[in-house]
Amino acid sequence: MKKISSYYGSILIIGRSNVGKSTLLNTLIGKKVSIISHKINTTNYNIIGVYNKNSYQIEYIDTPGNIFYNNKSLDLFKKNKYNYIFFILDQNKWNYIEEKFVKILNKINIPIILIINKVDKINKKDILLPYISFLKQKIKFVYLFIISAKYKLYTDNINNIICKKLPKKKHYYPSNYITNQSKKFILKEIIRESIIKYVHQELPYSIKIQINYQKKLIKLPDTISIFLFIKNIRQKKIIIGKNAVIIKLIKYRSEKKIKFFFKKKININLWIKVK
Repeated sequence: MKKISSYYGSILIIGRSNVGKSTLLNTLIGKKVSIISHKINTTNYNIIGVYNKNSYQIEYIDTPGNIFYNNKSLDLFKKNKYNYIFFILDQNKWNYIEEKFVKILNKINIPIILIINKVDKINKKDILLPYISFLKQKIKFVYLFIISAKYKLYTDNINNIICKKLPKKKHYYPSNYITNQSKKFILKEIIRESIIKYVHQELPYSIKIQINYQKKLIKLPDTISIFLFIKNIRQKKIIIGKNAVIIKLIKYRSEKKIKFFFKKKININLWIKVK
């Protein structure tokens, strides 16, 4: 019997805060594993998402937007284990933030792929050619993709091309592996994202979310109690909302997202406690 070759590669996703890294990660692997918000610095740690298709496996690593704002950023590249780096740009935005990224990227020996995101927001597409010429002077890159991660425009091309460039290598993860985040973590992120959607303040970032089911459970229970610990009564009133409208919206949206991700209908009970 002929042995089937396997292909594997690891890709680091970098870019300024709110550029669309998390949206792109979710789009590329077809699952929501990274929280999305219009507020900056929503992702505060590396999140891994794994794309599996037949004999191909791609490990995508979503990084915080502020990763290059300190002197430790070079630690990411010391092992040089990445096959490519995705440097994501927000339309034609460019200022000191991108300059900081470029200063580091020009020092490393890893192929750079530029991705111009949010092309749906560009009314005059003729600005792209001068912008691309500008980018060629700033940084050396091997590929350029112009996409809208939010609306999944031209994103299929990314996985297709990367798969063709992967080296022959044994897969690092099982074929059913999706993310390095635990079920509890994903549940918390879904709840927090729902809170962010309906509570337009800094409040969602100060809430401590606690889930009561055991960590070692393989299957999620049909009903889960989730506790939201907040600082004071004023915050409690904000989350509940007038006639409990806000908390009902948070519950409804969370259950919908949980069902989509885990392919199972789960009822959640939200409890708010002042701590």
